[in-house]
Amino acid sequence: MARRERRRGRRGGRGRQPSGPLARARQIARDNLGVARLRPAQEHALQALVDGRDTFAVLPTGYGKSLLYQATALMRERPTVVVSPLIALMADQERAMKRHGLPVIRLDSSLRAAERRAALERLARGGTLIVLTTPETLESTHTGALIADARPALLCVDEAHCISEWGHDFRPAYLRMGQQRERLGDPQVLALTATATPRVRDDVVARLAMRDPVLVIAPPHRENLRFAAHIVQGGAKLLAAGRLLRRLQRPGIVYCATTVEVDRVYGALERARIPADRYHGKMRTADRASAQQRYMRPSKRKVMVATSAFGMGIDKPNIRYVLHYQVPSSLEQYVQEAGRGGRDGHPCHCVLLLDPADLDVQRHLLAQSRPRPDQLRRVARALNAWGGEGRPVNATDLAHSAEVPANAAKSLCARLEELALVEQTPDKEWSIAVPLDVLESAAEDLARRLDVERLADERRLAAVQDYAATSDCRSVFLRRYFGEEDPPRCGVCDRCRAARARAQPRAGSGARVRSKDSSVPT
Repeated sequence: MARRERRRGRRGGRGRQPSGPLARARQIARDNLGVARLRPAQEHALQALVDGRDTFAVLPTGYGKSLLYQATALMRERPTVVVSPLIALMADQERAMKRHGLPVIRLDSSLRAAERRAALERLARGGTLIVLTTPETLESTHTGALIADARPALLCVDEAHCISEWGHDFRPAYLRMGQQRERLGDPQVLALTATATPRVRDDVVARLAMRDPVLVIAPPHRENLRFAAHIVQGGAKLLAAGRLLRRLQRPGIVYCATTVEVDRVYGALERARIPADRYHGKMRTADRASAQQRYMRPSKRKVMVATSAFGMGIDKPNIRYVLHYQVPSSLEQYVQEAGRGGRDGHPCHCVLLLDPADLDVQRHLLAQSRPRPDQLRRVARALNAWGGEGRPVNATDLAHSAEVPANAAKSLCARLEELALVEQTPDKEWSIAVPLDVLESAAEDLARRLDVERLADERRLAAVQDYAATSDCRSVFLRRYFGEEDPPRCGVCDRCRAARARAQPRAGSGARVRSKDSSVPT
């Protein structure tokens, strides 16, 4: 299938264009989006979209997922709604689309009154339009209703793995996207993500109520990414990172799991006179923006030391390496972040340093990111107390009553709402929707589910450890993890290069033969 699509794309790129919706999509990609030739998976997905099919595209970072909804939107006479989890990412996307002259508006909580008014006026005019928004805005009483009144032709859910509890970046606000589809008038759905295991894919399809969707899956990484991993401990890790960064061509990204480690590595690079910037959530907003702007300048060849807060929506094509100084929480996260390098098609080195102590750091971060079963039980008891008095409760008061963090209370209420156990009032308060004993019993069932999800977190972290230790091709390991049954060896990762070096005959009397990639981290 992919091979036939590739040939068809080449014929369509010259001479007389064949007629039909897909040919028009190709022309839009070329004339409006500056993409001369579509990739095979892009063609496959666009064919499904122009045929009116629900479509789930799992394409690697940097592959061109946004082209799918942009080209489709320009073929529709009604708006296309694109839901994204990050306001900063949407702002970047809006600027990029406006540079291409695309009809686009953004609706989210960051807009000033005049900006919001102008966006809503454009929405009211309808027609061909891309509407960038968040799940929270989409479900809001006023703005969500205005979006629904525009009768969208397509609902695109970006970062669709956020819908699934089994995904690595679960967002409770995404849980109600299936309900929002119905509210919008049941438009065609496009789900996009860079990484999704078979279990996550099934969960997303079910939650979005996708009907007989076309599933388009490309390998989880591009062929120009060269993977390597080293198991190092303690102080040896910083020394190993320093050696690598002196040898590797810049610009690059160094990912750390914590802000403390970002500051420590950044300081070490400064002392070593390696040009670097840093980026993490505890910096002032203006300082983060300045660091990002400096890094994005085409003439700058710097190292960005950052937490995972940096990178989503970053389109710097010539990043030559992505070093994970601390392990990520999952291979899903690793592949997404590694994929931010090498977007220009030239080789990019993706190196993981694994210190066993860093696994405990991730366990701590994961424990904080998911609500615990005991927190759920306390929230359920607090809801019962408020419900017994016949009163709804806002998230702040509920968190105080249950003695849990506010974020945990909001997350747990979203889970309970999905099960139709509680409901949210127009005033953003929560009330019980079932008898008190039913809520208590269902909360126990959900508590057991939370335990299962925490075990899934641990399995994903263990897979990162297995990846670092594998003697097999790194690409084969990753592609099998994401459900591919018999992937080919990549030939360029550290394991493949080592195997090739072992297979080469010795030159002269025992002289070592250096492979053409011997300068690359192994």
